[in-house]
Amino acid sequence: PVEFANYMEYHYRKLYRGEFEPRLFSYAVRRPDHYPEGVLSIEAELADGSLPQPIRTVVRRREAAHPMRFAINAATDVSFFGERYLHAWMSHQFSGQSGTQLNLVARARQFSSFILLVGRISSAEVFDPKAAIIIRNKDDLKLPLMLETIPSAKEFKDAIASLSPEQQRFAKAFRGMQLESTLFGICVIQIKPQLEKLLNLPNDGLTKEIKLTQNLMELFITYQIPSDLLSYDGDQAVSLAGKLTKVKGYVQAMYDMINECKAKELAEKQQEAEYARAQRIREAEEQMSIQLVSRRRKSSREMCERSIVSRDCVSRSSSVVSNTSAPLMARAPPRPAARAASPPSNAPTPVVAEVPQPSPSTESTPSADAITGAAEPESSEDLADDLVDYTQVPQQLEQQFEKLDTCPASRTAARAAVGPACKKAQKALLAKPTESVLNKEGQKEERNQAYDLLDALSRSGCLAVDEASLHVVVAATHCFDKTLVDTVVQDNVNP
Repeated sequence: PVEFANYMEYHYRKLYRGEFEPRLFSYAVRRPDHYPEGVLSIEAELADGSLPQPIRTVVRRREAAHPMRFAINAATDVSFFGERYLHAWMSHQFSGQSGTQLNLVARARQFSSFILLVGRISSAEVFDPKAAIIIRNKDDLKLPLMLETIPSAKEFKDAIASLSPEQQRFAKAFRGMQLESTLFGICVIQIKPQLEKLLNLPNDGLTKEIKLTQNLMELFITYQIPSDLLSYDGDQAVSLAGKLTKVKGYVQAMYDMINECKAKELAEKQQEAEYARAQRIREAEEQMSIQLVSRRRKSSREMCERSIVSRDCVSRSSSVVSNTSAPLMARAPPRPAARAASPPSNAPTPVVAEVPQPSPSTESTPSADAITGAAEPESSEDLADDLVDYTQVPQQLEQQFEKLDTCPASRTAARAAVGPACKKAQKALLAKPTESVLNKEGQKEERNQAYDLLDALSRSGCLAVDEASLHVVVAATHCFDKTLVDTVVQDNVNP
């Protein structure tokens, strides 16, 4: 398949005239007579390991006479004019292998930006985006395009021949939906021209205002500031410098307010942290006091137990002394002093005075300074006759395939599905580029940022986008069941 793909490029140059020859799908994102903001292309990676090259498509270009629209939320539709491109691309498969992997590639230059939307064409006026992203400041996005095939016209007709009329009508309606879904759409919206229109500035007003453009995008994307607070609303006869000074003043005022809000929030967070720290110290003091009282009570109980044990020992020793001295007293009468000194055998048990327990109120508690040193603080329209309905193109191709397809190989329309994107970005001028994979959550976050910017640029749908370009790609696959050699030798077919 790789050698055949290389041969087809040579074949196209020999087959077509110069004005109809397939062209490389590589377009500069630019205004007329301006330096490009970036590049958009669909590149094919061949299985032989060679460098990716843009695919060749038969293309028709026209200027939009009527706007198309797409929805960014349930209440807002964004209308756009600009260039319209219709691309036709043919691929080949031998034994289920094409030998190519398609990628949608978008690159932006430093201090440049544009919005990229990828989706499908729903009707003559509606574009349905499935993914959106802002490409800016040397971003390099690679979006894999996974092609899915549907049966050819003859295969579909043979498959429904045995069905009932009702079943055939349903199958044909479903087939029509599948054909319309083969329209792959790529929309590019330039940001600077729309910013100039939004801020009531003349054309090229922001061409050399790089810092102002970056600040405006940050205010719209990060802080979601309404565009009415930044637009020029003075006398239109004022010079461009005067208008830019006014807009810069609005931008600086917004940044001053944001910085004040940040300082206020920071002070509140610091107060909350100090309060939480004092609360932790108080709780630590109480806990230490409780533990100290518990230890003193335990010590008192141990002292009482030891005194009781000693009292029992004294009582038992007194009894032993009394029993051993009784025979001696029978032989010799004891002296009066000795008799008075030795207690009688029936005398009451001597009582040992208990040690009084210390009162909790008189105990000394640890000082707050000692606890403070132990606790560490934590860090805190109406339709016109010339309106082009791109959804009819697959139906027309279906009719032509069914009428002119005399080759036993089947031609099947290809539907493009978007896979996980790979984005290479450079966060700062001196930083090294970092590469990341945009999964489902990452693509959702990028789409939300792009929609927030589009909502501001279009003034929630009230302002149409003039500088935009729409690329509609119709793809078909020429399939062969056998390998290239077997197709030519065994089937005697010229692919």
